[in-house]
Amino acid sequence: MRIEIENNFLPRITKWHIRCVLKWIDPDDLKGLELIRVLDEHPDDPEYNRQPAYLRGFLYNGTYLQVSKDRPAQVLLYSKEVYFGIPTLLMVSPMAILRLAKTLAHEIGHHVITTRGFIYEPWEKYKPWNGIRDPYTEKMADAYSLDVSKRMLSRWHYRLARWLTNAFAKVLYKVGLQNYRTEDYRLSAQLNFKAYLLNSENEDAGQCYRHAMEKLRKQIPSPFSESEQEWLRTRYNPTPSKPLRRFTLEDEVRAAHEKRRSTRRR
Repeated sequence: MRIEIENNFLPRITKWHIRCVLKWIDPDDLKGLELIRVLDEHPDDPEYNRQPAYLRGFLYNGTYLQVSKDRPAQVLLYSKEVYFGIPTLLMVSPMAILRLAKTLAHEIGHHVITTRGFIYEPWEKYKPWNGIRDPYTEKMADAYSLDVSKRMLSRWHYRLARWLTNAFAKVLYKVGLQNYRTEDYRLSAQLNFKAYLLNSENEDAGQCYRHAMEKLRKQIPSPFSESEQEWLRTRYNPTPSKPLRRFTLEDEVRAAHEKRRSTRRR
């Protein structure tokens, strides 16, 4: 498998991170995956790339492209999104590796589903790709990613990195909450968006971000440029679907592992 680094943001460190993560992936799961490409940002949405992250309300972290006549099976990673929220000084730390692992393992989960037909058990049923994301496919790719992260957390330095990430996210949330109270909604939205993406279990940060964005959308005069206002009118989603709960995924992974072990004992 080839790793092609085409990003300008710390390319050598990114390649090292990928190699670190691949050590925790079952080699059988990588069969048929010929390429991992790293770009700075999503190439097909220039308007998205021009907007600050907190206005977008979501990130393009990566994409899985299955094999076709014109290309091999490959994973695309967008480094500016993958590392969003990680301080530059900590890019050589396990914190950044764990962050990349979440996205890379998720996309490899898609590859496993495409090539093997299931992740844990043959009875898993997935809808064929028709240009619309299947929620069950996304959930199980998340479960695969979580499983990889849990294996990595068997090492103390990754556990420390997770603790530091969550602690940093908590500080961002508290500062952002104070900014909300002083009616600095723009800074509050920026900090809480970053806090929630660093630790998606911090639902308070997610809620504070949404409240700050609603204040900004209704503020007169608007603090945004014309292009930013147009983005908020046409692309920002004020009522996103409820995200999957992490504990549900952990329960599914645990149940699948227990079933696998009981089958082997028979």
